[in-house]
Amino acid sequence: MRKSSLIIKYRDQDATEVISEDMESFTWTDVASGEADTFSVTLNDRTRKWLKGFFPSQKDYIKTWIKVTDWMREKDNRKRFCGRFQVDSFTASGSGNTFQIDAISIPIRKSFNVTRRNKTFKKTTVKRILRDIAKRAKCKLVYQAKNYHIDEISQSGETDMSFGFSLCDQYDLGMKVYNKKIIVYDKTRYEKRKISYTIDRSQLGESGAYSFSRQIANLYDGVKLQYTNKDDKTVTYKYVVPGKKGKRLLFVSASADSHADAERKAKAELLKNLRSASTITLNLMGDPRYLAATTFRLTGMGKLNGKYFIDSVTHSKQGKYNTSITAHPVVTNIK
Repeated sequence: MRKSSLIIKYRDQDATEVISEDMESFTWTDVASGEADTFSVTLNDRTRKWLKGFFPSQKDYIKTWIKVTDWMREKDNRKRFCGRFQVDSFTASGSGNTFQIDAISIPIRKSFNVTRRNKTFKKTTVKRILRDIAKRAKCKLVYQAKNYHIDEISQSGETDMSFGFSLCDQYDLGMKVYNKKIIVYDKTRYEKRKISYTIDRSQLGESGAYSFSRQIANLYDGVKLQYTNKDDKTVTYKYVVPGKKGKRLLFVSASADSHADAERKAKAELLKNLRSASTITLNLMGDPRYLAATTFRLTGMGKLNGKYFIDSVTHSKQGKYNTSITAHPVVTNIK
């Protein structure tokens, strides 16, 4: 008989048994970039043992794993590490006798998402700026992309977290905070990677199995960016997607250090719009193999068939273990 369960350590102490006996539900949301991962667990507290004996502190953290046994077939036994999460809040509710613990993947005890900084960086690189941010957050930087040169950029009243996400966004980089690491990767390179799995229409349920949306307003043939160069002259960079006529251009307002910098920022903005133009959400039987920032092949869906990149995955269990995937068709034709 297939079985799914949660393994949990609280401040590195095994809490699986004590939490499992009272657990009503759990939710883990895994995000590719732009947001922190989150984890929450809801416990039945009819005896008030949690309210009487537990009160989280700022130092508390959780490590969790999803475990499946005999899942797709006999002896299909797997375990997926969800990550390390800082306890962010807890809620006790007398009406439903419930106790909920919420946690987040960012280091909330540090200034990472709290302190607003004003600083101008000169003659530096993307990697160097992110390395300083990671150091302040007591995280390890894992950098898996080209290191772009920056003449000058300002962090104006932004937290390190929001500035880091914004900086990566300008250069088509993904940024993920996971297990005390800040992972930075090339989005286009990730979308070009080999597919991790195939999802067929037959794997979806009937009610609320999927939803698809397309925003025509975000579909562009190319992009145009104007910037002022070092000689104080206005220069225009224009790019048309191969095979398109360039009748529908995205106009970008951004500063640029050079023509190469303008090209990177313009294409990054174009890619962001094209990726947001079409999105799909799939609701499936739970499976810990589904992760954010991976690709899959969708089949059995007619015109929607193709290769997709996963933007976020939510694994949840309330009785049954389910997985919800949000993804977009890969965009890899921007040269």
